[in-house]
Amino acid sequence: MKEGNSFNATDNRLIEILEKQKQDLVVRVLRKHEEVEAGREFTNKVLASLSDLFFLLTDSFQLAQANQGFYHTLGYGLENKSLTLADLVGETECTSIRLALEKGELKGLETHLIDHTGTQIPVNLKGSTYTTDSGNTLHMLIATDMSDFYAMMSRMHEAQEQLIHSARLASLGEMAAGIGHELTQPLNAILLFSRNCLKVLHDPMKDQTMLEENLNIIIDRVNKAASIIRSLKGFGGKTTDETTSVNINAILSNILNFLDSQLTLSEVEVELHLDSRLPHILGQEVKLEQVFLNLMQNAIQAMGRTEHPKMTIKTFLQSHIEPETLQEKEFIVVMIQDNGEGISPDIQRKIFDPFFTTREVGTGMGLGLSIVDRIIRELSGFIKIESPAGKGASFLICLPPCPNQGTGAR
Repeated sequence: MKEGNSFNATDNRLIEILEKQKQDLVVRVLRKHEEVEAGREFTNKVLASLSDLFFLLTDSFQLAQANQGFYHTLGYGLENKSLTLADLVGETECTSIRLALEKGELKGLETHLIDHTGTQIPVNLKGSTYTTDSGNTLHMLIATDMSDFYAMMSRMHEAQEQLIHSARLASLGEMAAGIGHELTQPLNAILLFSRNCLKVLHDPMKDQTMLEENLNIIIDRVNKAASIIRSLKGFGGKTTDETTSVNINAILSNILNFLDSQLTLSEVEVELHLDSRLPHILGQEVKLEQVFLNLMQNAIQAMGRTEHPKMTIKTFLQSHIEPETLQEKEFIVVMIQDNGEGISPDIQRKIFDPFFTTREVGTGMGLGLSIVDRIIRELSGFIKIESPAGKGASFLICLPPCPNQGTGAR
């Protein structure tokens, strides 16, 4: 009996141990399940909070999972899980992205995603590939919607074009006195010689030679006035221009002709040294006109209290360190130099900042040199300032030659 009771006690303890292990196993399974569910819920919350478009692709580049931003932006429903990478980006881009993922180099790719209507949405795409513990390969992609950015850049470009045009019109306003003087001369001549013609009309045959001379002078002065007006209309009316091969020397000569009356009124002597062997540059004529006109007018104003104002303009080729690559290259240099009061180091550091101006309130917005700097940078060039104390200022505009001409072209 004792032996039987001993076996029963042993069996009961064994059963208790097994029950305990069973309960522990169930608890561990439940806890693991809760952890998985919590992790999944956390992952979903993270994905839902992302402003970017997140999506996972299988090894065959089929959509496996995506966040709400993906479905909301592209307009697909949760049922569209049969989508492939080719459906989302097109066949050509699909090949490029697959190759980049294979190399592990998908970083900051500017491409597009195709929404449910077939519209292309510009995005910046980043991606990586990883393998799960079970051996499955997944491609994780994050796309940043660039639509607002490109729209903003477009508006900024339009605003810049309007600023450039406004600056051109402001330049015309600043030259109003000189233009009036320039037009007054031919008009006075026309009036004077017209009166002379009227006086001799009672006997035109007697004074035929004088009549012919006076009429020819009148015609010449009318052409002169018309030329000034055409120049004004052309300068004020230009707003856009295509990027073309541009002759810097020709632009400088045209601007000096345009400023002739202003230079005469300000009694500014101009010393001109233009290298006729210079290669062309790739740029926009209208914008380059604005750059050099602004710098020349600033030079004229800087010499307002100079006894013998003199502006020196030179063009030449010179080697400089390119700011972006830090490599030494040849640049076409335009130097506009004055013998005015100069520019202090403190002002030189701020002179290209938007809305910074040394003029009196109401005489300038401080956008001229900011626009100049932006235009030159757009053309892959840069500006240097040299201003020894009390010895005037030199602006050196450095621009790369046309690629097809080479730096040594003549």
